[in-house]
Amino acid sequence: MIKKIKLFWSRFKAKILVFLAVLGPGIITAVADNDAGGVATYTVGAAKYGMNSQFLIIPITIVLALTQEMGARIAIVAKKGLGDLIREKYGVLMSLIIFTLYFFVNQGVVLQNISGLKASFQIFNFPWQISLIITSIILIFFIIKFDYKKIQKIFLFMIIFYISYIISAILAKPNWGEALRQSLIFPDKEYLFDINYWFANIAVLGTTITAWGQFFVHSYIIDKKLDAQHLKAEKLEVYIGAFLTNFFSWMMAAAVTYTLFVNGIKEVDGFNAGLAMKPFVGDLAPFLFGVGLFGASILGLTIVPLATAYVFSEMFGYEGSLNADFKKGRLFYSFFIIQIVIAVLIALIPKVNLFDLTFYVDYLNGAMLPIIFYFLIKFSEDEEVMGQYRYRGWGSIMIKISAILIGIGVIAIFLGKLLGIE
Repeated sequence: MIKKIKLFWSRFKAKILVFLAVLGPGIITAVADNDAGGVATYTVGAAKYGMNSQFLIIPITIVLALTQEMGARIAIVAKKGLGDLIREKYGVLMSLIIFTLYFFVNQGVVLQNISGLKASFQIFNFPWQISLIITSIILIFFIIKFDYKKIQKIFLFMIIFYISYIISAILAKPNWGEALRQSLIFPDKEYLFDINYWFANIAVLGTTITAWGQFFVHSYIIDKKLDAQHLKAEKLEVYIGAFLTNFFSWMMAAAVTYTLFVNGIKEVDGFNAGLAMKPFVGDLAPFLFGVGLFGASILGLTIVPLATAYVFSEMFGYEGSLNADFKKGRLFYSFFIIQIVIAVLIALIPKVNLFDLTFYVDYLNGAMLPIIFYFLIKFSEDEEVMGQYRYRGWGSIMIKISAILIGIGVIAIFLGKLLGIE
């Protein structure tokens, strides 16, 4: 009996060590989808539509898990990032087109995060202009000077900030039965034919399953140097990440729904969202909202421009790694710095408001997903790239169906907006 216990413990310990070895890419990428743009999108969506704004949360979680697993598998087996594979298989012109689209969408996301940082400083009554500039400089310094392992520890630590949204949701005293029904079973009938409601749902999709996230998980795994023995553990890590990100987003929506939405407060921005909760959940509300927004902004402001830098390096054959020094990886680091500088300059304009632009940026993110899914499917099913680890079965079928449905939804909503249908 003692021998069996020892054998069980040694096997369990071995599995834990393997999991700890892969810990990082899946969880960090998925949770970072809840960056400042995510917080803004979930907040605006919940303020306008309550928990109905989370109606697609189950399929979104499943698709996020499957696409991140697909991406992780490609990176581990092929030892190449998604950008590398696009350049090799489709040429430089296609790489240039994809990167141009990707850069502009990501720049919008970076602007979301710098604007979220600005809003958090306003909530805490800090001088936001100087705070924004100093924080951005410190962030750039850390990325240039720290190696991969140190930066990963910072990323994992930043996830703690999301706990503030769980506390906020509990303080809001939600009607849990109603919240589950509206988000997991069926939304209120009044929204079914409201094009703005579905526009919000595409934005929620686009801020949760991001174009940058699909590229970033590849590049991050390459930097981490995982191999085929880590496939099962990485799959588990990716699935945990997908669950965590949507658990946090659901809690954010609950906090907003049962403070702002139920009291008819539908127009919010980063500064007054926390303050507006105060009469309903007490003095702690602005602090909790501000803490969560700060953490989300820092995480997104680091990871999204890094994703752009990774993709540029991969697609055009330059050194791109957090383990490279500035001289060796100057173009990689330059793309990271450029995106932050552009966003800071725009955010310093007083009237720029994260919560006004958030749906549009995330809608564009959602619009890019069918293109990214196409490449994921092609590479994951390519025997030359994947060998015995080709991706097959129901997961691949589901991603294909998702790409078609998202594409139809994006086009239908675009045409509806163009024609002025409400």
